[in-house]
Amino acid sequence: MTSIILSALLPILFVAFLGWLAGRMALFGPQATTTLSTFVVRFALPLSLFLAAARTKPEQLTDARYALSLAIGLIGSYVLGLLLGRLVFKHDLRASALQGLSCSFPNMAYCGPPVLIAAVGAQGVLAVIVGNLIVTVILVPATMVLLQLAAPATGDKTESEWRTIARSLMGAVKQPLVWLPVLGAAFALTGLHLPALVDNSVDQIGQSAGGVALFTLGLMLSERRLRLDRDILANLALKNLLQPAILLGAALALKLEPTLAKEVFLTGVLPSATAASVLAQRYDAYVEQAAGTTAASTFFSIITIAGGLAIAATF
Repeated sequence: MTSIILSALLPILFVAFLGWLAGRMALFGPQATTTLSTFVVRFALPLSLFLAAARTKPEQLTDARYALSLAIGLIGSYVLGLLLGRLVFKHDLRASALQGLSCSFPNMAYCGPPVLIAAVGAQGVLAVIVGNLIVTVILVPATMVLLQLAAPATGDKTESEWRTIARSLMGAVKQPLVWLPVLGAAFALTGLHLPALVDNSVDQIGQSAGGVALFTLGLMLSERRLRLDRDILANLALKNLLQPAILLGAALALKLEPTLAKEVFLTGVLPSATAASVLAQRYDAYVEQAAGTTAASTFFSIITIAGGLAIAATF
């Protein structure tokens, strides 16, 4: 079990540490985090998600109960995080949307495969594929719409609410982080395959998304003193403890067979992904709390992954 946890978390901690070290040594200028987060959000991450979606087999997306159980857990924890920010901590809409994403987006791409394969075998990667599609097709677009909706007003100050919502939707849809994963899912569902030359070309930049995002997280942490405030502690409880419980409850309620229930449950014990921290930096909202949530969730997942594997073994 120790080797599983190390293989899931050590690469994340190592790359984030390099970013933190570079920041402490002042090797980059003051705009480095903004520049790198823009690169991730505008180029590397959208292309990485597009490719992951496009490579999915159509039959992997047709198990409605399996997808629904993952959707309930991921979307449910997003809504809870959003409401937590708005109603409890009284954050504005931008910060609340990013809080919701911090509490709901597991680091499936990096931590998922070693944990899920160890628990259920190679088929465990299915949870990574379907879970990432739910996040990129539903949660990320919803977050982008809320970020656009809460953007500083421009133009006509008497603009109606419906026009504001329509403008926000259009602004979100134009973002590569929204339409590229949807395009990839469309490729998968129609059975189309990318030409090998295109696949390899896109993969070159897509592979950089995770490493650069983690390095950027380290830079962000080097600029701020990490502290466990009320926001981060609440996010930690929601992401690492409540989300797995919601996912397990959904899997049991929908009567998934034990192997599939394990996959769904173990998706929730993974730490928070770096995407929320990078988006927070890009939009200059909820930056310290998002970065702190990612760091705290990663460290605490040493316990939740071990506990999750022990619980899954009893199914």
